[in-house]
Amino acid sequence: MLFNFSTWLPESLLNKNYILRDIIAGTTIAMIIIPQSMAYATLADVSPVYGLYAALIPVGIAAFFGSSRYLATGPVAMVCLLTSVAITSLSAGDTSLYIFYAVILAVTVGSFQVTLAFLKAGKIFDTIPEHVLLGFTSAAALIISTSQLSKVFGMPKISLGQLANPELLLANTPINLEALTLSILVLFLMYLIKYKFTKFMTLSNLAVFFAVLLSILYSLAQSYSGPVVGYIVPGLPDFKIPDYGIFNGSVPMLIIHTIIIAFVGFMEAIAIAKQLYSKKPPKDSNGVELYKNPTPVDSNQELFGQGIANISSGISGSIPVSGSFSRSAVNEASGAYSGLSSIVTMIVVGITLLFATPLLFSLPQATLGIIVIFAVIPLIRIKEMSKLYTESKRLGVITWITFASTLIFPMLSIEIYEGITTHIWTGIIFGFLIHIIFSKQQIAE
Repeated sequence: MLFNFSTWLPESLLNKNYILRDIIAGTTIAMIIIPQSMAYATLADVSPVYGLYAALIPVGIAAFFGSSRYLATGPVAMVCLLTSVAITSLSAGDTSLYIFYAVILAVTVGSFQVTLAFLKAGKIFDTIPEHVLLGFTSAAALIISTSQLSKVFGMPKISLGQLANPELLLANTPINLEALTLSILVLFLMYLIKYKFTKFMTLSNLAVFFAVLLSILYSLAQSYSGPVVGYIVPGLPDFKIPDYGIFNGSVPMLIIHTIIIAFVGFMEAIAIAKQLYSKKPPKDSNGVELYKNPTPVDSNQELFGQGIANISSGISGSIPVSGSFSRSAVNEASGAYSGLSSIVTMIVVGITLLFATPLLFSLPQATLGIIVIFAVIPLIRIKEMSKLYTESKRLGVITWITFASTLIFPMLSIEIYEGITTHIWTGIIFGFLIHIIFSKQQIAE
């Protein structure tokens, strides 16, 4: 289990064609993960630089010790949202402690995943109902999208209570029209490149990169008035074990958030890993497969890889990570042969941290918000939920209940135990319980 990279590293290094493909794919992913990781870090309520830290060592570690050749690990929207919820509750709203609790979470999530891997508990994830996940991810993606609207409008974060009096809100924090205009232009640009230039795969995959590049150029040329990323400390992260002596939050709450993040994060990772493994290798003009089928995806091995990646992220002083649907698909589509492409990505991110952080100073926050929205909108699968309801009333009802509860519980914020209040994670637990109840009723009938 420990050294799974031995299944691909020797042949990757000994074949020039394989190395070239991994370099191209790895560089392509780096151009995507650099802006995405910064955007997702702000979603997790920490500074953008911590997203870059999470896009460094964990990316290579996951590739070395996981079982998938194509899985691209790093910050992802769903895990970052759950991290935001967790650190807000654990720190009692003390923003100065956010990154500390994020680091603690990365280590505990990773340790839990590694423990499950050694217990060979990977098959547990095959039992989580897909319809429950469908409802949860759709609602969570909707929450993520709305959470980024403050960046889009160039305003500070607002509460539901403030929305009740929009006139007073706009008087105190007026909309930045330049930020809103830029957001709309960036969204249109990414849509155009991603979905209208499909004949040029490389160009299409770099929609986020071009959006960031043009946003920075606009910000510099027009003396942009909206919020920008600002100064990012250059250099690699400090590697150290977190100081647990500072921890004074709720241990039961930490355990709950650890389990939820570990499960939801790994479900995303293993789903895309299996999906990409099932694709057949491309063939040349003579009908000969360009390379043999990759080594099988193993749930326990992948758990171990993701767990070690999360621990390494914590030691790097950063946030929990997982496998990314979008970046993994691009990795495979860009011709990656092995996990070596992720090593290339790690190197490019490291070079960026060492030498290129000044270039990111003028990047508008509005662009980061639109990047997150653009990434998660496809996860709001209302049509699939409606279709499921027409095909199976029982599964459809469970899906819609999960969807609704994921939205409602954060707003109600009910204390279910001392120090433990309902939030977004309550939705998936509630949906799973409803699934069990409905299943028992069906058996009884």
